[in-house]
Amino acid sequence: MNSNNQVITTDDSERIKVIFQKIIDLSSQTDGYFYLIYQSNNKKTDFEDKIAKKGLVLFQYINYNIKPTPGLIKLNLAKEQDRIILRQSIEQFYLEVAPQNTLFAKPRCVYGWIFSPLKIEMLVRDMGSVAIQQNNESTELLRYYDPAVLPVLLNIFSDNQKNMLVKFLYFWLYINSDRQLIIEKNPRNISRHTIFNCIISEQQWKQIGWIESRNQTLARYHFFNPQYTILENEADPIILEAFENAERRGYKNKNDLSEYAYYSLIIHPQFIDHDSISQVIKQNDNRSLVAQLKNVTSSQWNKVKDDLNMNKKGRKNESV
Repeated sequence: MNSNNQVITTDDSERIKVIFQKIIDLSSQTDGYFYLIYQSNNKKTDFEDKIAKKGLVLFQYINYNIKPTPGLIKLNLAKEQDRIILRQSIEQFYLEVAPQNTLFAKPRCVYGWIFSPLKIEMLVRDMGSVAIQQNNESTELLRYYDPAVLPVLLNIFSDNQKNMLVKFLYFWLYINSDRQLIIEKNPRNISRHTIFNCIISEQQWKQIGWIESRNQTLARYHFFNPQYTILENEADPIILEAFENAERRGYKNKNDLSEYAYYSLIIHPQFIDHDSISQVIKQNDNRSLVAQLKNVTSSQWNKVKDDLNMNKKGRKNESV
């Protein structure tokens, strides 16, 4: 049990062992340095004590001041004490991505692990530089090093923009909301050119602004549907399309965006066009989507789901 009173079950422990071994195996095949991306939560834990002894080198933000600031910790996986830290960081991260933590906006302290040929002083400077991006006349912190943000960026960025995020690395590893180890590989050569501007478009900034609602949607989906079948990489396109459709219909509130995307996942992406739902919305015009859908019964939702999925199957059969 950890400080948040979350328990690592036997099944969780086995999955953590697998993740640990995958990282160890990758380290034996990869040159360069191995780093833990970490942000202190200043809690009195055995893990925090071990981290404090290793030393945390903070990202260097240029002309931007925000705390707390994440950083890197260099680990030598040939040493047993550093393997212990790796194992504990996996356990910590595995617990942190539990959906209830996202729903209640609990901060994370572990962000993942990276392999890089760069020394830590160079890497924290370069990663910190990429984290500061221009949005019209303002300066924004792009938390691309957080796995709650990175997958969305990889979905909406161009290949050149994606390369900006991984150009200093061999591999980037993190645990996603499905509690699976994701390994992002740099498809190009390592680069240290001094251009850090990703040139993010207005449309992309709008999608970046949806990330909080996206995370809430995924967490809600996982929490209330523990036997879920739509994985994160499959859910993301559905969620982003749902946000676009919601805004097109005049829903701007974050809660409404999340509501629209949630029912797109558990019912059908076109749920709002079903006669039963459109009638409810018409009867509750000028109210939030959350309020409009509040009185839809479980039986009504089941019928909407059955109708829409039956139509989908019917169209497939017709094309055979």
